[in-house]
Amino acid sequence: MYFHLFIQERLRTPWAILILWIASSLTGVGQTTDDGRRMTDDSLKMVNIGHLSSVVRPLWPEYPAFQDPPSEDSVIAGSLNVRLKSTSFYKNNEFKNNFVSGQTLVGLYFEPVIEYHPDRKTTIRGGVHLLKYFGRDSFDRKLPVISIRYDATEHFSLIFGTLYGTTNHGLIEPIQNFEDYLINNSENGIQLLWNYPNFHSDVWLNWEQFIKAADPFPEMFQAAVNSEFRLLDWKGLGLTAPFSMVFHHVGGEIDNYWGPGGTKLNLVHGLRLSQSFQKGFIRSIYGVQNFLEFIEVNPDDRITIPYGRGSYTRFGLDTRIGSFEAGYWKALNFSAPNGMPVFLSTSVKDPTYYRASREMLVLKYQFQRNLTDFLRVAFRFEPYYHFDTGRMDHSWSIYMVLDEGFFMANLKRKGG
Repeated sequence: MYFHLFIQERLRTPWAILILWIASSLTGVGQTTDDGRRMTDDSLKMVNIGHLSSVVRPLWPEYPAFQDPPSEDSVIAGSLNVRLKSTSFYKNNEFKNNFVSGQTLVGLYFEPVIEYHPDRKTTIRGGVHLLKYFGRDSFDRKLPVISIRYDATEHFSLIFGTLYGTTNHGLIEPIQNFEDYLINNSENGIQLLWNYPNFHSDVWLNWEQFIKAADPFPEMFQAAVNSEFRLLDWKGLGLTAPFSMVFHHVGGEIDNYWGPGGTKLNLVHGLRLSQSFQKGFIRSIYGVQNFLEFIEVNPDDRITIPYGRGSYTRFGLDTRIGSFEAGYWKALNFSAPNGMPVFLSTSVKDPTYYRASREMLVLKYQFQRNLTDFLRVAFRFEPYYHFDTGRMDHSWSIYMVLDEGFFMANLKRKGG
């Protein structure tokens, strides 16, 4: 119960977390070999090769249909490839509460990227991220996609630039709003990925707002860790222990911003028990218990919520006709800078509104169908029952997700 006090005293900066994890990874860098294989001239034609990237990236249990799928394809040294990613969405939020307004999101994001592999461990990516709402003439977002990724071993990758963000981090909804995947799906900074049979972890620094001298706005960044430890794997029965630590900082030393700032921390820990079945109508069942904390790491006189906590209990099953989940959320003074607003004690609809105690029943249904190996559709229906007001909100949505890659050419490096 005093863990949050330790965090306040010992980890006053998110850099402490990143330094520890970077140091722990150095012993594993450069342990695999690179045979430098190159393609023959007969293969230098446009070939559909599906998912091109072999990045060390786990598939998290949260929103697997909306994550970049890990690939087992071999990277070929010298290859130049094109990757096309897109998600078309229609999401209707019928919300009539005091925390977030109802809204219909309809549009798509499109992300064409060129990938070059100078060797089998290194990937250089360049492209553009476009967000277009239907019914508007122009793009709402036009952002560059630039990154360098180094796959040091089969278990560890390092990325600088555009990150595998939002749903790829595997965070739960109270601390990560799913809608960021649709309309704010661009993160830039540093990312470290580990993936072992019994452990996987994502550590990242997302620099949200860079400042120069005398800027009227603050510096903003997110530094976070999400890990999962596998404690049991026996005949389809699995037990894992998730752990998340997310810092969000607003501040800076050279700007002219005088508004509220500080560093906020969200902690998540718990257990996930699951049972998978090889045959039958039910494919798997699971139960998850998460405990959450909110901590204002460096509170000042303007801070009104220095500490909060929450509990999220969920049970679900995956069947041939879709996935079903029922969850119970109970929280006191809970806040999360990037969380889904319906879970919080604070309001994005009315900044003056605040409800300390929150209690909610969350139901979810999702049906997903793969149309091809690169195109899939999904339907979601999500009711939210608020015990404190007796009101029911709901959201329903339809998605089409494209993820396809093509080989373009083989470029030999000088001296390669």
